[in-house]
Amino acid sequence: MNNGTLTGVLVLVAVFIILTVVNVVYKQFDQKYVTETALLSAGSDSEQVQGVFIRDEKVITYAGEGVVSYEVSDGGKLGIGSPIASIYASETQIELKQRIAALTHELELLQRISNPGTTQTAQPSSISELFNQTYKDYLYQREQGDISDLQSLREEMLVLLSTYQLVTGKDDSYAEKMQSIQAEINTLEQSREQPLDTIIADEAAYFVSYADGYEDKLTMEGLDTLTPEVLAEVHDAPGTGNGVIGKLIEGYQWILAAVVDNSEHIYQEEDTVTLKFASTSETVKGKIVLLNKAADDAQTVIAIQCEAMTYDLVQHRTDSVEIIRGDEEYQGIMVPRSAQHFVTVTDPETGEQEQVRGVYVLNGEQPEFRRLDVIYEGTDHVLSRQNAEAGYLQLYDAIITKGIDADGQ
Repeated sequence: MNNGTLTGVLVLVAVFIILTVVNVVYKQFDQKYVTETALLSAGSDSEQVQGVFIRDEKVITYAGEGVVSYEVSDGGKLGIGSPIASIYASETQIELKQRIAALTHELELLQRISNPGTTQTAQPSSISELFNQTYKDYLYQREQGDISDLQSLREEMLVLLSTYQLVTGKDDSYAEKMQSIQAEINTLEQSREQPLDTIIADEAAYFVSYADGYEDKLTMEGLDTLTPEVLAEVHDAPGTGNGVIGKLIEGYQWILAAVVDNSEHIYQEEDTVTLKFASTSETVKGKIVLLNKAADDAQTVIAIQCEAMTYDLVQHRTDSVEIIRGDEEYQGIMVPRSAQHFVTVTDPETGEQEQVRGVYVLNGEQPEFRRLDVIYEGTDHVLSRQNAEAGYLQLYDAIITKGIDADGQ
């Protein structure tokens, strides 16, 4: 190849490269469409509201002098004649009581660890496997925000680890430690005084250690009188003044009341819903027992009857709660509502026309319409079923969110 021919080829290659770069830059700065990748997402039919707890409650008071020491935790079940609280002359006696209880618990753990039936038959490998599983359970509960079982899991790990130390001979015995704890308990017991008084439950009930003034105003019998205005005035205001010891919750049923928009009649009496509270990781099943609308359906008081009773659920009078309708969680391809279009299509066999919902996707450089098989309607998005049929939106399609008008242009 002579120099002239080579020069010509190089010039053509250079021109081709320049045109390619110009074309790429032009497309970057003159992009007609804005797209969003079609990805999987999950959703449920739910609504976030401010809920009010309504229970049949009776306030417990004490008019005498002294310091209160509770014998039952909040949400605890009491039988007739069960002690609610003991009254002592000073805080010192309560601290003494708490110290004895802590030492007694520690002694019981050591006795469990030192049980000959355990140490003589346990194998290091099996103890190690149990410890690893318990540790995984602990991490899982912590990640889920469920702290109710963390203390017991922590103690179980302590027992397993200490037992492993004994079985492998790294520790001889906890006998000396147990003797020391028992001696301290005996010494403390000599300083204990009998309580000045004991408050007894006169009925079977659940206990809460505070009162907030709504006990007589918000009752199960008064559900029909609830209005949006009444619920809006309810606030969290726990207190123990004026000799209040706490209150008894009568029966195991309670109500979660809230104001919802029921314009589309999505809530019906006898429907089952699931409640998720902001203050606890627990979920609670409930049944709709009342729909009391005000001037219009957009301001409907909903009353949901529940039967679960725990420490967390009795700590508040109001709480932010998510009402989940039904039990099903939907999974599909998430599509922004702003990207949806309704297009008239003609059936090639019958010639009939119908409107179908779908989106435009970018296929190469050209927009193409894809149908949606909607399984869930959210506030600002929908979920489309993963549909293998041709003509439907597929996972990882490039959904056009801007650049297509109502006519698909």
